[in-house]
Amino acid sequence: MNADNNRRLENIIRFGTIKTINPSLPIPKVIVNLDDIDTPEIRCLNIRSGTDATWDMPSKNEECVVISPCGEIGSTSFVMYGFYNDEHPAPSDNLNQKIRMFGDGCVIAYDVLAHHLSAILPGGGTAVLTANGGVTVNGNTTINGNLQINGSTAMTGNNTVQGSQLVQGSSHSTGNFSTEADVKAGSISLKNHKTSGVKSGGDVSGDPIA
Repeated sequence: MNADNNRRLENIIRFGTIKTINPSLPIPKVIVNLDDIDTPEIRCLNIRSGTDATWDMPSKNEECVVISPCGEIGSTSFVMYGFYNDEHPAPSDNLNQKIRMFGDGCVIAYDVLAHHLSAILPGGGTAVLTANGGVTVNGNTTINGNLQINGSTAMTGNNTVQGSQLVQGSSHSTGNFSTEADVKAGSISLKNHKTSGVKSGGDVSGDPIA
C-alpha cells in the first residue's frame, strides 16, 4: 500500500478538538484541531436538519471526531461531538435521569422512575411560554412568589386568601358576604357606628347613616 493510500486511511476517522465556530447561515461550520493540522471549515452533525431542525453547536475545545469518507479532509468531511471526558464528565450516573445542562448553570431534567420534571434556571433567569390557543394545567399548582395577572380571572371553585387582599377597583357579589371582623366604609365602622335621629316604634328612619 502506497503512502497516499495510508494517508487516506488515517484521515477517514480523526480525533480532535473544536478550534473555532462559525455560526453563519445557511450552513454553520467549525474548524477542528487535529494536533498536526487544522481542518478547513466543515459541517457538524446535528440531531435534526429537515422540516424539524435543532440548533446546538459544540463548544470551543470540545472533543470531537472528524469523519472524511474519502480520506480527504475537506468539503465532504463532517464533525461528530458529545464525548464525555475527564474535563467534561457525565452530569449523572443515574440511568433513570434524562438531563440537559447549559454553560450558565441551567439544568433541565426528567426522572422516568420518579415521573418528575424539573427546570432550574440560574439567578436572574427568566422563562416565557407563549400559547395563543391557551394553556391548561391539570393538577394542584403551587406558586412560591408574586403573581401578576394582566387580564380577567374567572374561578368556578372556592377561593381562600390567608393574607391581606387589596382591590383597586369595584367589587360586586351576587351572594352573601359575611365576616367575623368589622366592615368599614371610609372611617365608618359597621360594628361600632352609632346613628342619631332614629325614630322609634313603627316609624321609618329615612335619614342616611352620618
